[in-house]
Amino acid sequence: MEEQGNFSSFDKPQIPPENNMTLSIVGAVLGLCSPCCIGLIAGIVAIVYSSQVNTKFNAGDYAGAAKSASNAKILAYVAIGLGVLGLLINIIWYLVNKDSYMMMFEGYRNLGQ
Repeated sequence: MEEQGNFSSFDKPQIPPENNMTLSIVGAVLGLCSPCCIGLIAGIVAIVYSSQVNTKFNAGDYAGAAKSASNAKILAYVAIGLGVLGLLINIIWYLVNKDSYMMMFEGYRNLGQ
């Protein structure tokens, strides 16, 4: 019997692991809101790992496919967390400096007249 990694020919998984592509894309989009767009970078790397899952599974690298799926999920959650953190920082910054924004908008309104 031919062995591939830690699996014998009888216990090869028939279903590939979840590639988490949707989660990775959401992480990349929310990562745009993160400080210095660090979440965007993590989201893009998560998308790369997600795209490797089915390729590795079809090549017979079941352990590699599972590891890529796990890495994609972790990085997507990191990107989402950084994006939510960035959104919270921006909301708090706006609430603290609301008067400055209103004065700026009034200045723009006066320029048009």
